[in-house]
Amino acid sequence: MFRVNLIIILFCNLGYSQNYQQMLNTHSEWHLTSCNNGCITDVYYTDGDTSFNNYNYKILNGFHYISKTFWIRENIQEQKIYMSYENPGFERREVLLYDFSLELGDTITLTNPISPFSTNPGDFSVDSIEFILLNNNYHKKITLSSINNTISESPIWIEGIGSLSMINAPGGTPNINGAGKLSCYFKNNTLIYSQLDSISSCNSIITNLNETLSDNTTTKKIIKITDILLRDIHFKTNKMLLYFYSDGTIEKKYVKY
Repeated sequence: MFRVNLIIILFCNLGYSQNYQQMLNTHSEWHLTSCNNGCITDVYYTDGDTSFNNYNYKILNGFHYISKTFWIRENIQEQKIYMSYENPGFERREVLLYDFSLELGDTITLTNPISPFSTNPGDFSVDSIEFILLNNNYHKKITLSSINNTISESPIWIEGIGSLSMINAPGGTPNINGAGKLSCYFKNNTLIYSQLDSISSCNSIITNLNETLSDNTTTKKIIKITDILLRDIHFKTNKMLLYFYSDGTIEKKYVKY
């Protein structure tokens, strides 16, 4: 009986590992919560496509990616995620963010491009791998630790989502009292992942960005959202926002998370 059960477990794990969960095949939205002097949730999301050096990328927007200069791409066959970003004085730079083909005991050299963490923290080893069920699909969860004794970071990745810290911090520890921790992740406006230890609920803000409003004979769409000083928002909630519509009208709304 033990041998049969062992075979079943190995078979299941093998099956999960072969069913790679893609990150960039649809619209993605990440909610990052930090609780320094009160909790704030920032939202960033994929916003269109671009190409460079014969590669196709998704453009990041929201949070501190509103410049739209942070691009990410996915190599499905290799199960890797790359980020391209501006490198002043030089051509754009591309770095490897995630390698979801890693197995227990493997090592990887990580880079945290333009993040609060060390840019080049060096080598990390895979400490544990498990498969977690999210929205009826199994996702590979990878926990790593730094080989360098001077780097005390413990990154956590989830296949199809990325780091549980900032997306451009594959070598950063998810920390609600530090740079932040992922609280919600949506794919095509469907909630896939949530961690509600610091917020009460997950609500897709991008649904509001793409909503269509009908009033009998006319249809209008949201084309832009700013704060009351007409600055592009970083999707910090609990503040007054101005919604600009395609028919030229403007509406003031208070957005509460």
